[in-house]
Amino acid sequence: MKRVLLTVEDRFHIAGRGLVVVPGPLLNEFPGEALVAAELHRPDGTSLVAQLSIQYDFSIPPPKERRWACCFRSLNKDDVPIGTEIWVDAAAS
Repeated sequence: MKRVLLTVEDRFHIAGRGLVVVPGPLLNEFPGEALVAAELHRPDGTSLVAQLSIQYDFSIPPPKERRWACCFRSLNKDDVPIGTEIWVDAAAS
């Protein structure tokens, strides 16, 4: 069974890290760092499967709400338009 992890509000590329999508899930909404298969459901009705890296975010200063960082190493901004829903296996979360 799959569940929506997040809906993309913005995305940006960081050299050496990949395409970061935000907002990531709150820390209490995901069990920990992981590499998971994600289904991307784009606003135009198309879909894509890619590996999603979920990592602890070390932003300075830390935001008021701590969230996991979500990165796609193999995708670019055109692959993940704003409004894309990212689905993951519920057992992984």
